[in-house]
Amino acid sequence: MTDTRLRLLYVQPAPLFGGAERQAAEQAACLPEFGIDVTIMAGPGQAIIDWLRKSGTSTVIHSANFPSAGVPRPGPRRLLLPWSFLELGIRARAEMTRIVRDQPVDVMLASLPFAWITGSLVARQAGIPIAWRAGGYYINPAQVAGMWSLTHFLLPELLICNGKAVERTFHPLIPAPAEILPNGVDTSVFNPSTGRPELYRPAGARHVIGFAGRLATTKRPEDVIRLAAALRESHPDARVLIAGEGSRRPGYERLAREAGADNLTFLGYVADMPSFYAACDIVVLPSKTEGSSNMLLEAMACGVPVVASDIPPLREQLEPGVTALLYPLGNVGELTRAVRKLMAQPELRRKLSERGREVASRSTTSASAERLAQMLKRLVAETRAKRARGGAAGQRATRPGSTAIPP
Repeated sequence: MTDTRLRLLYVQPAPLFGGAERQAAEQAACLPEFGIDVTIMAGPGQAIIDWLRKSGTSTVIHSANFPSAGVPRPGPRRLLLPWSFLELGIRARAEMTRIVRDQPVDVMLASLPFAWITGSLVARQAGIPIAWRAGGYYINPAQVAGMWSLTHFLLPELLICNGKAVERTFHPLIPAPAEILPNGVDTSVFNPSTGRPELYRPAGARHVIGFAGRLATTKRPEDVIRLAAALRESHPDARVLIAGEGSRRPGYERLAREAGADNLTFLGYVADMPSFYAACDIVVLPSKTEGSSNMLLEAMACGVPVVASDIPPLREQLEPGVTALLYPLGNVGELTRAVRKLMAQPELRRKLSERGREVASRSTTSASAERLAQMLKRLVAETRAKRARGGAAGQRATRPGSTAIPP
């Protein structure tokens, strides 16, 4: 492994600033400490750009050449979607090509399939290695077919998965060397003393239950809405907060009105997440797919007890009854019972809070960034060694391999 500084082009599509985007931004800000100088190309959303610039990340490129969050409704505009993606892809590839041409780049890191494709085309042409970053353990049959087709033409030199369940999903479809890198949390930002609860806590609320995440079907915010409706009669002094944005927000707001959940507030995008967690007594995560949940790590670091759906990726992060309460995915009745149990048992809330903070303290952003730097340095060193032995520049991996880096 080389000790010289490496130059990374990090490609992160970010129409919104959710957990995956926050993780990318936080690690990009930490990587220079471990010998990786980062140019991050992100967008089209502005939130991630503002965060990166505020953090002092040296080279930030705000790109409009990534897909936006909204998907057109059925109709003529939806029929044009493939052409729109193709046009964006051509422009994104050209923009990355200019970056690689105008400044030295030793390695590329790309998140999400759009960046995998465009970034790999640029990396192949430039003769530099590329790593693909994967998160989320559920993909639908159409996505499986698309992945299978894609990897017949393009493969990374390294596949980085943020959990074992994610690796089990993606590695069979992407036969490249794979490593596991769980997410981390910045405990200097997320801890019980950093938030201002008065910013978000509703006046007069005895219990506040929070959910934070993209308003998308995979996160199941409808279960949070039904939870709020169920609590309305039994716990009139309880309030529910939803932090996050998404193109489906109007539909979820309509569902809340229809359910009579007037004890629920949609906060939209929340920049001050420590204050959001400080306002909450309990945090719920009803998702049907995760990789390594940022929200869980942040909530636990802030000392907020968690109720989460019982899915494989979350079982990697949580110990049932010790660091969180788990319930069967989609079962709102069991979700409601778990929340009521925590509201009624302050000692259980305290125990979950203490153990959750212990877990978060061992899963820091700095440690995660250091492991990522090690992976990238090793990847570059191996690529250079292959070239020195006469291997073709930009040679693609063809056989599976897997190495897990423990959290």
